[in-house]
Amino acid sequence: MQGQTIITTHDVDELFIGEDFPFLAEPRKHRTMETTAPKTENISPDETLEVCARRIIVNYFHQMMSYKEGAKAGNDIEFVHEMRVTSRRLRAALDNFVDCFPEKAFNKHYKQVKSITRTLGAVRDLDVLIARFKKEFVTLPEAEQADIRGLIEHLQQEHENARKPMLTLFAKLEETDFETEFLEFFVGGACNSDEGC
Repeated sequence: MQGQTIITTHDVDELFIGEDFPFLAEPRKHRTMETTAPKTENISPDETLEVCARRIIVNYFHQMMSYKEGAKAGNDIEFVHEMRVTSRRLRAALDNFVDCFPEKAFNKHYKQVKSITRTLGAVRDLDVLIARFKKEFVTLPEAEQADIRGLIEHLQQEHENARKPMLTLFAKLEETDFETEFLEFFVGGACNSDEGC
């Protein structure tokens, strides 16, 4: 896993076909996107599975959280997109390494990551729709533009409504110190007795 791996895909979203069945969708043909897989240091056959699992999970977590401020600001739709994609990659890693960790504490952190994915999904879906209709708008005859303009305005209002739960979730995660607790658990294996360890 040393170095960088370039993944060429028609759309990163196609890699995921729902909350429980990642990597099953057929590729779409409308867009090409290059992404660089995150570099994970110090993964080797000499390490235990648990040590490697922790490093992979923490790496994806840091990457996911690096997009949070941009997603909160809402000036560039790619922050929500990248945070959502990375949250799904993180969940895939968590699914793969679930047996390496105490169940009760692990499930608590997993559910929080899942809630991030779902909340971002509502915003991302509207981002995609708005971008699509804006693109189509400029190609339409003037007589047809009024209807599309109204639809875009409606979707933008829905988008604002969808951002509210996302911002509320981010605020809640900050209040409960989610980031620190997640990293303490997965970096050092910290676990309280009341978490079932």
